[in-house]
Amino acid sequence: MGFISIDCGIAAGSRYMDDKWKIPYVSDKDYIDTGINYKVSEEYLDEDAMKQLIKVRSFPEGNKNCYTLRPEGGKDNKYLIRAQFLHGNYDSKNKLPKFELHLGADEWATVNIKNASQNFRKEIIHAPRRDDIYVCLLNIDSGTPFISTLELRPLDNSIYGKSEPGSLLLFNRWDFGAEEVDYLIR
Repeated sequence: MGFISIDCGIAAGSRYMDDKWKIPYVSDKDYIDTGINYKVSEEYLDEDAMKQLIKVRSFPEGNKNCYTLRPEGGKDNKYLIRAQFLHGNYDSKNKLPKFELHLGADEWATVNIKNASQNFRKEIIHAPRRDDIYVCLLNIDSGTPFISTLELRPLDNSIYGKSEPGSLLLFNRWDFGAEEVDYLIR
């Protein structure tokens, strides 16, 4: 399949199968060596909370902390990269952060958490110039960067045709044919 599914903040070496989607998630120990693991406060979790949103990795030190992803297909292929953030007052400080998300040196998005109980998600389609993809969280002195999950999905290169290395940002996604409402496409 070539999926990379990282549950950021779970214990080093941990892994599990997502109950709903049957996708294996792993700890982030092989992808980053900085940061501190936390659990989201219980009051922000409900019985339907996705397991991958219960823990976070926080980066109180350093201005730039990067995950290194090495997709099986390497460069010259397209990938959907998804990052999710559920603050859940994990650090008991009641301070909602704002920070930047980068792919290597290129800015991807600003993460501006305005509600501790809402899952914030960013997605991008990326055709890397190199075999490694660096997903970085940048501290902009507006609170501590953190992340809940990081996922990479290989895409069929025929979807967008031959293209130069670069990225496409998600503006919105509509599904006009589904019988069930599910806002996250795996």
